[in-house]
Amino acid sequence: MMKSHSVPVWGLALGLAIAIAPPALADEPMPDAKSLAMTETILEHCAEVDPAYASDYRKRVELVTQGAGEETLAKVRKTDEYRLAHDSAVESLAKVKEQDAKKVCSQALAENR
Repeated sequence: MMKSHSVPVWGLALGLAIAIAPPALADEPMPDAKSLAMTETILEHCAEVDPAYASDYRKRVELVTQGAGEETLAKVRKTDEYRLAHDSAVESLAKVKEQDAKKVCSQALAENR
């Protein structure tokens, strides 16, 4: 039987993704693969479940990747660490009810404007 994650736990992860995820810096060789994967996956999921604000979630992804070139981001996204973190996030998000996800996404976005 699949267990749904509670809204508070998922909300905490989303809040961290939106508010704390550090932007890539130009002087850093590569952003952290795990953080990037988790952040992108959560924000992309929010864009899917809360399409009215999809552009706002995508802007958050742009903020996180700001300063890193496309080639650098492509390399990071091809790493095992990124893929494992991405797959883990997708698996976790699949267990969250859509109505709960939308509520948490919209609340986190509103709190971090």
